[in-house]
Amino acid sequence: MRKCNYSSGVFSVELKGRQRFLRLFGESSKPRGICSGFVTLKKGESIGKHNTRNKEEALVILQGQADVLWGRRSRLKVKKNCFVYIPPRTEHDVRNTGKGGLKYIYLTARH
Repeated sequence: MRKCNYSSGVFSVELKGRQRFLRLFGESSKPRGICSGFVTLKKGESIGKHNTRNKEEALVILQGQADVLWGRRSRLKVKKNCFVYIPPRTEHDVRNTGKGGLKYIYLTARH
């Protein structure tokens, strides 16, 4: 990961590498209003069921295709260039259903 910092607080992060998860913004030592990360999942892999409690979550699909699962059997099929909104208190999972890798960015409120 290469992070370019500027004295004004503006920065950029290259979305490269072989890591499964890369936090982009919202480190616990530096409180901010949002958290963000870059996720890479292999074919058939899922992020795992989770709940962002009272926080909203947004996903931006950059590569591949996936099922966003929530509730008992609800499923939304998404692919590259899709934006996904997940309301607060919604248990959900993201599963790579494509033939290759899935890459997406997530954003959540910090508070």
